[in-house]
Amino acid sequence: MNSSTARKRRSESSALAPFTQEQIADLDIKGPRPLVVSDADEVLVRFAEPLERFLSERDLYLDIVDYRLVGNIRRQSDHSPVDQDTVFGLIDDFFEKRVDHLPLVDGAVEALESLARHADVVILTNVPNAYRDRRIQAFQSLGLNFPVVANSGLKGGAVRVLADLAAGPVAFVDDIDRHIADVATTVPDSYRIHFVADPRLAAVCERAPHSHHRSDCWRRTSEAIEKFLEGATG
Repeated sequence: MNSSTARKRRSESSALAPFTQEQIADLDIKGPRPLVVSDADEVLVRFAEPLERFLSERDLYLDIVDYRLVGNIRRQSDHSPVDQDTVFGLIDDFFEKRVDHLPLVDGAVEALESLARHADVVILTNVPNAYRDRRIQAFQSLGLNFPVVANSGLKGGAVRVLADLAAGPVAFVDDIDRHIADVATTVPDSYRIHFVADPRLAAVCERAPHSHHRSDCWRRTSEAIEKFLEGATG
């Protein structure tokens, strides 16, 4: 589920934020080499279930009728939706209090470690940059020992820069349709996987039209990426 909900992110574009540019510049990526870029929330770590617990403590709940937060966070008292600004504030507060404690998606560590044997792996997450260091520490505690780049807005621009550094075949994994579509525009020869870990969320969103594969399982996702990379590298 989309975790980029701070007020400054209302207008999305593929332009890179300065902090994203700096973080990518610090990466040790030297091509030509395959590249796997993965989102985090509802891909590597669970987001919806911890958010539901957080909301419940505030007499709110998440009404999973489609794949969005605005309009679906409601008051328990009368089931009315909270407004957009309140949603943004809640998500910022959620990250402030819970970014260190999101549980791992089954199989994520093993899959990325397997892929990292012959590809660079980068976690590209729309977590607010202020929480990046805490997110890195949390991921390391889960065994996700991979570079983490904080992004704002659409991800196509960041993936394009990463792809230029790698100069090899690129696989991209995300749960958000618009990020997949943006990467399809900026890196059209990439292999794009629409991954949604929570089965309730998966049930209310169609497969992203610009994806090559839809999954909720890291074993199958890893196999699909391996097959793509093998074919792309001959």
